[in-house]
Amino acid sequence: MAFASCTYFDPRATIDPQKDLGSDAYLLPPLEQPVDVTDEVCPSRLGCEKAAQSERVRIMKFSTYPKAQLETYKLARSGFRSDRLVIEFLDPAITDEEWRFVTSGVDGTWTASPD
Repeated sequence: MAFASCTYFDPRATIDPQKDLGSDAYLLPPLEQPVDVTDEVCPSRLGCEKAAQSERVRIMKFSTYPKAQLETYKLARSGFRSDRLVIEFLDPAITDEEWRFVTSGVDGTWTASPD
């Protein structure tokens, strides 16, 4: 009798908010990049591993789904969770269209499998 081991690999767990998401996710012009704000943002947010932002959008990666969900609840309308990634909309003037553009772009971002 043979036993097979199956390990689930979460490709989104390896996403770096600063390096793996395009400037459009931060509502920036194409050649501008978001700023790494991990040292300023993550110490006060349980489970935050990495954070990057523009003047209008901050994206944080959390260690687990529940910790990302908890942060999203705290942010209320200014927050959106996509797996372990939490988007925080910093600019209250962001339109519904921009909100949908950012959230759908982040939701559609995946990384390659290691195998």
